[in-house]
Amino acid sequence: MSGSGKETGAGTLPVVRHSRQVRSKLIWHFVLRLVAAGMIAILLLFGVWLAVADRMMQEDLKGNFAEAGLPLLVDSVQLRDGREEYDPKLLEAVRRSGGWLQTLDERGTVTSSFYTPDDVPLHYDPGELTDYWMKNKPFRYSLYVWIEKKEGRTYTLLYGVKRTGERLLERLHTEAVYEEGRLKLAEPLLQELVRYRASVQLVNGEGGELASLNKREGIPDRYTVEELVLRSGYPNRYGLETASRYDEASGRTWIVTVPLGLPGDGDSGQSPAGDQTPHTTILLGGVFVFVTAVLVLLLALSIWYGRRFGTPMLHMMDWLHTLSQGVYREPEGRPGIPRSRKKSGKLRRKYRLYEDVLQSLDRLTHTLKDNETVKRKLEQTREEWIAGVSHDLKTPLSSIVGYAHMLETDAYEWTNEEVREFASTMKDKAAYMDRLINDLSLTYRLKSGALPMERELCDVSELVRRSVLLFVDDPRFAGTPVTFSGPDEPVLYHVDPKWFRRIVDNVLANALLHNPPDTEVRLSVCPLEPDGFTLDIEDRGRGMNKDTVDWLFERYYRGTNTEGAGNGTGLGMAIAKQLVLEHGGTIQVTSEVGRGTRVILTFGRQGRISGKGAREIEE
Repeated sequence: MSGSGKETGAGTLPVVRHSRQVRSKLIWHFVLRLVAAGMIAILLLFGVWLAVADRMMQEDLKGNFAEAGLPLLVDSVQLRDGREEYDPKLLEAVRRSGGWLQTLDERGTVTSSFYTPDDVPLHYDPGELTDYWMKNKPFRYSLYVWIEKKEGRTYTLLYGVKRTGERLLERLHTEAVYEEGRLKLAEPLLQELVRYRASVQLVNGEGGELASLNKREGIPDRYTVEELVLRSGYPNRYGLETASRYDEASGRTWIVTVPLGLPGDGDSGQSPAGDQTPHTTILLGGVFVFVTAVLVLLLALSIWYGRRFGTPMLHMMDWLHTLSQGVYREPEGRPGIPRSRKKSGKLRRKYRLYEDVLQSLDRLTHTLKDNETVKRKLEQTREEWIAGVSHDLKTPLSSIVGYAHMLETDAYEWTNEEVREFASTMKDKAAYMDRLINDLSLTYRLKSGALPMERELCDVSELVRRSVLLFVDDPRFAGTPVTFSGPDEPVLYHVDPKWFRRIVDNVLANALLHNPPDTEVRLSVCPLEPDGFTLDIEDRGRGMNKDTVDWLFERYYRGTNTEGAGNGTGLGMAIAKQLVLEHGGTIQVTSEVGRGTRVILTFGRQGRISGKGAREIEE
C-alpha cells in the first residue's frame, strides 16, 4: 500500500564510524606530501651538486687546465673532412687560462693549433719534445703533453702556458702602481697573488727594495747582479721561480717570486695549498645554497600546511562553537554560502581532506536541529496533552461530584431507578479515570523497563482471533465489518498472553475508534521462517497524513476526550509500540489520507527480547 510510513525496531541502529577512514586519509596525505617534499629536496641536492661540480670544473679549467681540460678536449674532438674540431667552450677555456694548444701527428708535425704564440715551434723532433717536456732544454712555457687513443686514432695534445711568475709579472707591469712608497694593486690581481702565494718586489737601479707585497722568508731585501741572475736561472736551487722585468723609463725592476710546483711551473701534479680555497669556497657555497633552499622549502611547506590544514580545523572549531551556542547551521563566509563550499555547492579543495568529518558535522547539525524541533514539538504536545488529561480527569470528576451533590440534597426525593442511573454514570466515569491512570502508569513502566513479562509458548493466531471476537461482539462496533484470517496450523511464539492481546486490542481499537462505523478492518497472521510471524491490521478508512504518522507513537501527541467514541485514553498506540519492542518485534505504519492505514507487526527470532535486560528464553 502506498503512503508514508514509520518503522521502529528492537535492534540497535548501525553507527557509521569514519575514524579509520579519516586517519588513513590523513596518513596518506602527509606521507605523500612528505615524499613529495623529500623528492624536491633530492632534486635540489642534485641540482646544487651539478652546479657545484660544474663550478669546480670551471675553476679547474681556469686554474689547472692541463689536468682538467686536456682529457675533456680528447673526449670532445670530432673529425670533419679530415680536420679535428674541438668543443668551442674548452678552447675558450684555453684562451682564458692564458695558454695555447697544439695537436701533433706521429711525425711531430703540428696539425692544428689554437692561440699559439709565434715563438712556439710548428714541428718537434722526438728528442726535442722530450727535452722540452722534461725541462732538459730551456723553453719559455710550461709544457703539458696528453696522449690518448680514440676510435683507432692516437691524439697527441700539447698545452703550453706561460710560467706563473711570467704571467703575474705581465699583469703587475701594466696594472700595479707605486705611490708614496707603497704598491697599489687591483683586488682581482691581489687575490691572484695570494692564490699562488706569490711575492712581489720593486727594486731601484742599485737593487735595493723600494716596496714589497706578500714577501716570504729567504727573499733578499737587496739584489746584486749575480743574485738575480742565479735565482732566475736556477729555480730548483732555491725552490722558487723568480721572474723579473726591467722598466727602462724608471730604472726600476719588478720581481715576482713563486714557489715551484704550481700550475704553469711544469709540474702537472699538485696545486698550491691555496688552490684548495676556491674549491672549499664553492663547496661551502653549494652547502649554503642547499640548506637555504631546504629551509625555504620547509618554511613554504609549513605555511602551506598551516593554511591547508589550519583553516579547515578553525572552521570546524567555529562550527562546533556555533552548535554549542544553539545555532544549528554551518558558519558562513559570503552571504548565504558556507565557508567550506563554493558557489556551486562543492567542497573547496582545502576542505576535501576532511570531507568525512564535515559530513559528520553536517549530520550532527541536522540531528541537533531536528532534535530541537522535536523538543519544541514535545513541549507543545505535552502541554496540550496535560491540558487534555486535566480536562479528561476533571470532566468525569465533575460528573461524579455533581451526581453526589444531587443525591445528597434533601430538596428532592430520587426514585430507585434514578439513583441506579446516577450510580451507573458515576461508575462509568470512575472506570474511565481508573483506565487513564493505569495507562499512564503502564506507559512509564514500559519506558523504564520495569514491566514484568511472563512469557509462554502460545498460538498467537488464536490470541488474535479471540481479541477480534471481543470487538465483534461489542455493541459499540455493531455493523463494523471486521475480518480475520490465519493459517490452519498453530503459529507458536513465546509471548506474554496478557500484554500481547493488549497490543492487538490497542491497534484494533485505534482503527475502529478513528474511522467511520462502516469502515472495513482486516486482520491476518502469517508465519515467518524459521520461527517468526507477522500480524497485519489494515483498514480502508480516513487515513493519516505524514505528520500524524510520524508522531503516532508519541505519548504527548494526543489529548483525550471522555465524550469521544470509545472513551479511549489516547495512550494506546504508545503502549502498543513499547509492548511490541518488549516482545522483540517491530511495528511499521503506512497510511495515506483518504485511502486508509496499514499496521504491520513483525516478530522474528524466538524468545528474543529487546530493550533493557535483553535475554533469551529457552524452550
